[in-house]
Amino acid sequence: MSNQMIYGMEMNIHQRDEHTIQVYVLNVKEGKKPHHVTTIEHSSKHPERTKANGAPYARVHDNLFHVLKEQLVKEGKWEKGKGDS
Repeated sequence: MSNQMIYGMEMNIHQRDEHTIQVYVLNVKEGKKPHHVTTIEHSSKHPERTKANGAPYARVHDNLFHVLKEQLVKEGKWEKGKGDS
């Protein structure tokens, strides 16, 4: 089985607010503008809300949120209180 990993892909992450990170991927074949792939939310964005079956919303990924937030903090790109109302 050959390696299915894509190497050299450029990914950009951006803090939207205190609870939300947006992920962009640059198309490696075309090299054009970044494509907004997904938005990752922390469960604290919807503290009292879940789906009818009790599951969190689809964009809630606390583990991945923490990994990406750590990268933004390391690079000085995380702003505390950004977007809080």
